[in-house]
Amino acid sequence: MIWEVAVPEIETGDVLYFSSGVGHIGMAYSASHIIHAQMSGDFHKSSNDQFDQKKGVALPSMSNTPGTLVFRPPWGTLSAAEVTARKEELQRVADAIAAGATYGAYRAIRLLIGSSEFGPEAFGRLQKYRDRYLANKGTPENFKVKGKEVIKTVTCSEAVIITYQLTFPLREKPFFIGLDGAHAMPGTLRDWLRASPWTLVT
Repeated sequence: MIWEVAVPEIETGDVLYFSSGVGHIGMAYSASHIIHAQMSGDFHKSSNDQFDQKKGVALPSMSNTPGTLVFRPPWGTLSAAEVTARKEELQRVADAIAAGATYGAYRAIRLLIGSSEFGPEAFGRLQKYRDRYLANKGTPENFKVKGKEVIKTVTCSEAVIITYQLTFPLREKPFFIGLDGAHAMPGTLRDWLRASPWTLVT
């Protein structure tokens, strides 16, 4: 049995970079859960902190594993009401993507090909995802229906990038992440966040 423990040092919207292997990306869905895309589980929520009751030991929280970086957007530039509204929208968008998307292994291979810059092709794809999201935003259960998914397959970095791009319009940089999620490796997103006004929390 796993006990979930809320960890106050992360908050909704934080983007986490995990350094193991080729890197991995997740987004803090709340103070206690991280949503991330993997081969097992697709785009799903995991408890940040866990406790192994059988062994009677606390397991390291995801946000505190060695080499993990936590980036936070510049919420201080928005009013308190705007921050609340945008965090709620990040959750809605993440839920919409998670409802229908599966992890795409071939998309992971595609990360190595093409430019990660947000150009015309990325803009065109984003508009398609936005149209799908807006068409079913009022009836979110539809996102589970085949043919009505916001996006059908994702990688870890792509899922988080698209979540932010659907929540914030292009003009609202640096909240809008200016990368092509289809070609952005976890390290690419890490470097973009480092060079932006986002804050490195840990």
